[in-house]
Amino acid sequence: MLSREQALRILDEAYAARVRGDKDALARYWAEGASFEIAGETTLMNGVPLTAASPMKAISELMDRFQFSSLRRLDALVDGNRVAVRWEVTIGAAGKPNATTQLFDLITFNDAGKIESFVQFADTALVRHLAG
Repeated sequence: MLSREQALRILDEAYAARVRGDKDALARYWAEGASFEIAGETTLMNGVPLTAASPMKAISELMDRFQFSSLRRLDALVDGNRVAVRWEVTIGAAGKPNATTQLFDLITFNDAGKIESFVQFADTALVRHLAG
């Protein structure tokens, strides 16, 4: 089982890779067979991938469409290998002004420190606007 510090360090490093746009570094944090989902109605999201058979397939597409910056962890609860985290992030998309918003993630790690399950709650109205 991961310690609180280990779990938060892994997430901080993974999000730092996301902010840098480093897909290869980010891919190392996922367990084989992991699941990824952004909670929301897919038919309303202008083709934004909310889930995929492979987490990095969806995340790679998201990274191509949306750039993260100014990331800051606001809160975190750790219960064994389960983590709930609230972030503040500035997000941008081509042709649209940057916007600051919050994300809420529910993550489950395996004992090796790899992400097994990742569910994200985001401002889907903002995502839809940026994707439009």
